[in-house]
Amino acid sequence: MENRCLLSLIALSALFAVDVGALQHPAPRCDPYLAAVQADSNDVVAAASLGQCSFRDYEMIAPGGDSTRLMFRSSWSVALRALRRAVTLDPSNGRAYRPLFAILFAETRDGCSAVTGQCLHVSPVIRAVDSVITVPRLVRLNAVPGVSGYEEVIRETHATWRASLAEARALAERWASVAPEDPRPHEYLGNALLRLGDPAAAANELERAAALGTAERRREIFWVRLEALVKADRGADARRVLDDAVNDPERDTTRLHRFTVASLNSLLGRHRPPPVDSARERENRALRGFVRREGPSRPSPARQIAEHLAAGDTVAARRVLVQIDSSVAPRPGVLVFPEVGPGRLELARWHLAVADTVGAEGRLAEMESSFNDRSFRFVVSRMGGSGPPWLGHAWMLAGDLAAARGRPAEAARMYRRIIGLWGGGDPDVEPVVDRARVRLSSLPLR
Repeated sequence: MENRCLLSLIALSALFAVDVGALQHPAPRCDPYLAAVQADSNDVVAAASLGQCSFRDYEMIAPGGDSTRLMFRSSWSVALRALRRAVTLDPSNGRAYRPLFAILFAETRDGCSAVTGQCLHVSPVIRAVDSVITVPRLVRLNAVPGVSGYEEVIRETHATWRASLAEARALAERWASVAPEDPRPHEYLGNALLRLGDPAAAANELERAAALGTAERRREIFWVRLEALVKADRGADARRVLDDAVNDPERDTTRLHRFTVASLNSLLGRHRPPPVDSARERENRALRGFVRREGPSRPSPARQIAEHLAAGDTVAARRVLVQIDSSVAPRPGVLVFPEVGPGRLELARWHLAVADTVGAEGRLAEMESSFNDRSFRFVVSRMGGSGPPWLGHAWMLAGDLAAARGRPAEAARMYRRIIGLWGGGDPDVEPVVDRARVRLSSLPLR
């Protein structure tokens, strides 16, 4: 959740940086387009224009001059109705689909003021029957360092989001039926299916969009395409898409830099450490080595736990584990990327060493939450790290624990993930894949 909040803040900052001049001279109201639609409900151009205008209008007003009751000048419900009308009259109207899907996929709506030239309000997008309700609230940025005011807003949106996603899926399917060679409806359909929890179908649609689209469009949909393939356990295809992107001379290296590539390769069962040979990096490595050599020596938590267990003192070992758990526990609303790496797997194993199965499952569940519930681009692309692949070992442990505790369906999901994502990877990971196949075949029939 924290990372979705961060994306909202990034988008808000970009809006503020780009549109300050526009905010000081706000765009005209959407009333002329509304009048045109009221005059002729079959005017496709007027309906699309009304929808676009209402969607893009971030300006807020104070009814009756009461600044404590700010509201958006333009309604997204009006935009939805107009855009739905436009695509009903012309099911291949790409101009109307773009803002329509933007509303249906939106997690927040930002609010701005032409008076101050600032965008300091945000609203959840609450689905109500066939409309959406957006009521802006003030977000005091940096009022509490590191704490986001967006988390609760996004949670409220998600409470009713599924109805909007289902509408997006239906609209994309209808558009694809009248324009099967257009990649755009397949992109939108893939996005809707992925958000609705069907990554296998999403991957098929996004692969179709990639085949129909240009190289530029493939760059644009790289992350959602890779996410769908990974979550559908299609490791071979995910590696192909990753390799194509890495070998693209025009790729955006700010979005897919060398450390991200190394991490994604690790996720997919390959060890491809990033090439680092700059003078600055060599200097930093030398400095880190000096600090390790000259700094005060402290026993690592793992060493402390090992020493306590060797002495038969499980109480002391558990005490160290409690301290570690407290230090890595996520704080609600804090804008930080979760530190999910091999250390979490080691921590889960130490919990098992002191016979704390619940604690081990908790650490593994944190990794699973990051894998599934947070922004794929900003979390999973960091999880693998630049070292040898390790996530498959965490999935194996999670599968084994689920099987031992009588949850065969959960165990099967973990084993299939290993087989799907690591099968065909480096030779070093094949023994893990083989064990997953054996354990999957030994699960009780359901």
